[in-house]
Amino acid sequence: MRIKNVFITLFVLSLSFIFNCNSLAQEREYKIQPNDVIQITVFGEEDLSITAKVSQDGTISYPLLGVIKVAGYTERNLAKNMTEWLGEDYLVMPQVSVFVKQYSRVSVLGQVRLPGSYEIKENLTLTQAIALAGGFTEQADISAVKIIHGEPSDGENNNKLINVNKIIDKSAPDIEISANDTIVVEEYGRISIIGQVNRPGMYALKRDLTVVEAIGLAGGFTPTASQNGTRIIRVEENNKKQVISVPVASIIRSGDTSRDQILQPGDTIVVPESFF
Repeated sequence: MRIKNVFITLFVLSLSFIFNCNSLAQEREYKIQPNDVIQITVFGEEDLSITAKVSQDGTISYPLLGVIKVAGYTERNLAKNMTEWLGEDYLVMPQVSVFVKQYSRVSVLGQVRLPGSYEIKENLTLTQAIALAGGFTEQADISAVKIIHGEPSDGENNNKLINVNKIIDKSAPDIEISANDTIVVEEYGRISIIGQVNRPGMYALKRDLTVVEAIGLAGGFTPTASQNGTRIIRVEENNKKQVISVPVASIIRSGDTSRDQILQPGDTIVVPESFF
């Protein structure tokens, strides 16, 4: 009796597992998007078997049925609906299949490792799209990633600025990407290094870059540099200028990195000449 109960329990659990897997698979099924190219085949009806590109408003023009909405349906659901529509007035027991022949695309541009255009073969979120493009570069400003929607509607600005930091720390939900969206990842910013360094100039700013590290980017100090005289010139939002002293030589000698400074976009590092 106990063995029989065990078998019954296992059977119920197996059915539950299969049901959950099927439900999950259905949730993950790709939904047709604008600009997809779909192939509709009606068995034995050559004139009703077509290949069509989904318009920006999510519709196609189909014989007998006219303009029909297809975006948002899975292949399976659209085939089921078309079977019902054609069977109502036109055909006896039609057999319809739907296949996405060419997927719409999303562009990921700017400060990612593999910028380019990517097919959307499944429902895609912002972070998944960034992952497709190889992830952010060190120069990426991930606090203001821009999503540009393919087509503006009603004259509205459909562009969005997303702070990916909040998605990463789960304080905000991930954003679903639509067909033909363009994702633009801007550079975090630039800094200037002038004075007694070997390669003065303007440099792309990496996140959490410090003054000591920036001096290294500029090839280090010249022999006449006043290393402890290094300072940051920072212009704040109210156009007020702030001067921050950074004794680089003392930091390097003591190893006390708490005295180093993390740079911000637009900072200028000034290394004066030593007169002694």
